[in-house]
Amino acid sequence: MKTRNSMIVLLVLVTLAGSCFAEAYTPPPPVPDDRAPIPKPEYEGAKDDFAEGINYEFIYSLKNTLNISRQIRLLTDTPKQALNVNAFGEVDDNSWFTNRNARHPMSLDEISRGACSGDGPDTEHTWIIKRAKAEGVTPGFHIKDARGDRYVIKFDPIGYGGLNSGADACGAKFFYAAGYNTPENYIVYFDPAILQLDPDGVSFTDSDGRKRHMTEEDLDAVLERVNILPDGRIQCLASKYIQGDLLGPFSFKGTREDDPNDFIPHHHRRELRGQKAFAVWVNHYDAKGANSMDAYVGEDGEGHVVHYMMDFGTVLGSGGRGPYPLFRGYEDEIPTGPLMRKIVTIGLDVRDYEKPDSVLYPSVGRLRNASLNPDKYRTVFPNPAYDNATDLDMYWGTKLVTSFTDEQIRAIIETGPYPAGGVDHLVNVLSERRDIIGRTYFGRVNCLDRFEMVDRDVLAFDDLWVEMGYGEADEVVYNYELQNEDGEVLSSGEFAGTELELPLIPDKLGDHRQVRVELRLKRSDEKKFGRYVQVWLEDDLAGGYRLLGVEREE
Repeated sequence: MKTRNSMIVLLVLVTLAGSCFAEAYTPPPPVPDDRAPIPKPEYEGAKDDFAEGINYEFIYSLKNTLNISRQIRLLTDTPKQALNVNAFGEVDDNSWFTNRNARHPMSLDEISRGACSGDGPDTEHTWIIKRAKAEGVTPGFHIKDARGDRYVIKFDPIGYGGLNSGADACGAKFFYAAGYNTPENYIVYFDPAILQLDPDGVSFTDSDGRKRHMTEEDLDAVLERVNILPDGRIQCLASKYIQGDLLGPFSFKGTREDDPNDFIPHHHRRELRGQKAFAVWVNHYDAKGANSMDAYVGEDGEGHVVHYMMDFGTVLGSGGRGPYPLFRGYEDEIPTGPLMRKIVTIGLDVRDYEKPDSVLYPSVGRLRNASLNPDKYRTVFPNPAYDNATDLDMYWGTKLVTSFTDEQIRAIIETGPYPAGGVDHLVNVLSERRDIIGRTYFGRVNCLDRFEMVDRDVLAFDDLWVEMGYGEADEVVYNYELQNEDGEVLSSGEFAGTELELPLIPDKLGDHRQVRVELRLKRSDEKKFGRYVQVWLEDDLAGGYRLLGVEREE
């Protein structure tokens, strides 16, 4: 515990020293690799889902309101920034996240495959049911196929074949391509005759709340509650068991005490804070700890913990029990604000998202963009990481979202069980949502990015606003100011294009031989130059500069 606290303090102090107290730029220290060998932690079962939601809805929210330092940061617009970013504001590969599509664009084959390494369970031979979930709205099984592989089998609600299974399969592929760890999720069609109860008994809870062994009659009763295709087969989602020993879900707040590698509070990790932008995009309104899993990979004492996102059955247009409800994403599970609005206006104030619409495709459900405001998007219960997301976190998350081209979106959706019209609908809606998110957060911070030195004295970059087609390159004017570490302006001016030739002025550099390039831009519809991005460079002693880091104004 002391080691973890000391590490957090060190990261904060070095970051502050680099940005506030020293004239020269000091890059933040590398975040220690959280995949170092550790003893296997103990399994921790899932917390009561509803109780945890109520805690976040009321107690956690109240604590934030009464947190004086937090309120001061809000009033002074100086929010606490994520603790695990590198010198360029990025997240290095770790046990939570691996840079994929945004860093190295994936091929259509790679992106449509996702985490899947095979073709799913063997449907030609018997499935042995090892565990069963018969209670609730959507039943499911844990099975072992003839190959010995284990899967969690999830079914679609009657009348909505493909709704949950399509969302879960495609959702996993979107999150995987973004960089998160996900299970191998497959859409599978099987003959229910291959199902066989484990001879050693299958424990389950019946409709009367009794725990007992499942019988063939119980199995038949469960199958009567799932969607059956006209040919008698069942379409389902088969989620392959993840590798390693399961340790239970993680939390979007705090740390895991028995994992020495887990020293950064989860609500201060950029990959979890910035995930909010991605959740808004694919409509993951049920983003909570219960829909995650930690696993220990490796031999005891030689392995480490890997953190998985899972259970995507309510993304896209799915609501789990049927189409996505109208109010989801716009209201909390306990919508006190909207409820008061209804009372005060006697129900006369009807928002766009409350207006009924039709569900064109049962397998697609309901997904639309009416009144979509990324800042006001609401998950079922408050998510501590999402609630702490700053503009810089959302900017990072938006880069994940906008890394998906229309062709990549279609490649993923076409792996689902959707009719041609449903595919087109989802692709169009997701493309529109991507651009709503992109315009929102690329317009809020300086979105010049991917800096690199060309020929040692030319600073090149990408303008993500222009790259996404939100504006034309010839409508932008860039401004730069070159300063040494003492703040002395060495050169300044306006320029066009995304390459800036820097003057070499070695005799005017300070002891650390550093320069800071402050870049601003003004688009045709703007009256003045906007917020800056500062690029720190160092004289390479060979007639050029090398990159040190980037700082953005929020």
